[in-house]
Amino acid sequence: MKMRRAGMVLLASMLLAAGTAHAQSSRVYIAGGYTVGGFPMGDWGKIAGFGLGIDGANLTILSSGKPLAIRSNLGFLYNFSRTVDVPPANLGPNSALSLETKNGTLFFGVGPELGKTGGGINPFIFGTAGFNTYWTESDLTGTAGGTPYSSKFGDSRIAFAWAAGGGLRKHVTQGETLELSVEYRSGSGHKYVLPEEVTNTGSVVHVERKSRNTDQLLVRLGTNLGY
Repeated sequence: MKMRRAGMVLLASMLLAAGTAHAQSSRVYIAGGYTVGGFPMGDWGKIAGFGLGIDGANLTILSSGKPLAIRSNLGFLYNFSRTVDVPPANLGPNSALSLETKNGTLFFGVGPELGKTGGGINPFIFGTAGFNTYWTESDLTGTAGGTPYSSKFGDSRIAFAWAAGGGLRKHVTQGETLELSVEYRSGSGHKYVLPEEVTNTGSVVHVERKSRNTDQLLVRLGTNLGY
């Protein structure tokens, strides 16, 4: 009786192991590398310049031929320096100020992806949640009440970020696809200065530095290996 029970336990264990191995073998793992262009939007679009960066992604299709996958990506984007004048209406006599801003962002996200996996061209959509790490530098320079003025405002922090997007993958060779995708990415808690919130009284300059969202449209172009 004990031998029979032991045999049944062993058989069940073998079936479970076989099922797990089958499930893992039916998964598809894809790795991608991309060049990224960043287009600032919202409040961030008022001061930040065009962004350029690199991104790496990993995609796990949970079952071969099925639409559901888990997507994760890690990348770096640099927003080039941009100078914007403070509105003259905000300033007193003999005053002219300009705000120059540049920024680097390390970003990460993970979340679901739904897409077509068969055929020559595969459309997909995705959403992720993760973080942005900012390194921002802003220089406010010019004259205030006829007196030369210069000050710096920086912000370095890790903040929550979410993203949603979609794109197309085109098979170019066996095991390789070309990807073009667009992502709307929004990070919270980023402190930066807007030109319209700078004022002065004589040589004294008042700057309002608030916590704001950092919204950007990211455009990716690159290749994936693993199909």
